[in-house]
Amino acid sequence: MKKKLQLSGIFIIILMVFTIGMKGTFDGYYGFYYENKNYDKPLVYVISENFAQSKPINMFTAYTGFDTGYGFYAPNVASDFVMSFELKDKNGTLLEQKTMPYFKSKESRVRYTTVFNMFLDKISDKNTYDKKYYQYLDIIISQIAAHVMKENPKAVSVTTKLYLYDYPTIADFKQGKTNENLILIDEFKH
Repeated sequence: MKKKLQLSGIFIIILMVFTIGMKGTFDGYYGFYYENKNYDKPLVYVISENFAQSKPINMFTAYTGFDTGYGFYAPNVASDFVMSFELKDKNGTLLEQKTMPYFKSKESRVRYTTVFNMFLDKISDKNTYDKKYYQYLDIIISQIAAHVMKENPKAVSVTTKLYLYDYPTIADFKQGKTNENLILIDEFKH
């Protein structure tokens, strides 16, 4: 019985990874080639989309990172985010400005940068996910800000800004514009 339960769990996770991957492939293909066109979604696409967007699956995949996608080629390459923190004392004087909390291990840094993948959802269509999911993303940012504030005992407030990189286009690059810009996505005061 225990072996059957383990095998069914493995089967469910493999099925989930396969279905999420299939949905990601369809999203990338139709999002790129049919961006501003009307089209009928194939039945397999509709099934994988409904499966991935069901509440328990959606929360599980967001929590575990299964929904981040593993595409290597465009248009599925994710954009990078930057989070900046401005710590101020009780007089409002800027104590320090940093883009990353202090970490004791490399694994912690990797986990921190991996969470940025979820912030792509903040710039997507607000009707895609449940309102609670966007609140969940805000709570994550708030928890990171609270952690950063604990690092400096003189700090009484922290302003957290979430930026998205805006890299120059190939045409801009050919004209000598090589610097990236930062687009402010959200700002939080803690």
